[in-house]
Amino acid sequence: MTNALNGRKPDAGTQQRAPDPASGNSSRIIWTLPAIGRRIGVGADFVRDTLAGQKDSPVKEIGGRYYAFEDDLIAYLRNR
Repeated sequence: MTNALNGRKPDAGTQQRAPDPASGNSSRIIWTLPAIGRRIGVGADFVRDTLAGQKDSPVKEIGGRYYAFEDDLIAYLRNR
């Protein structure tokens, strides 16, 4: 499946999702440390060791797997 906007396949580790009325977040979920790192141009170790440990970080862990909502991640980094 390709993205209608850029004609590319979604990155491995990402998932498109419908808007969630409960959370108000309609952005895609980026799963795995390497995928999060690729999206922001850093390594998986930096995401786990530095970014995930920051107060109010959008990088979350559930069941040993890391994820972030793309819009929250970008907004968080822009406001740093």
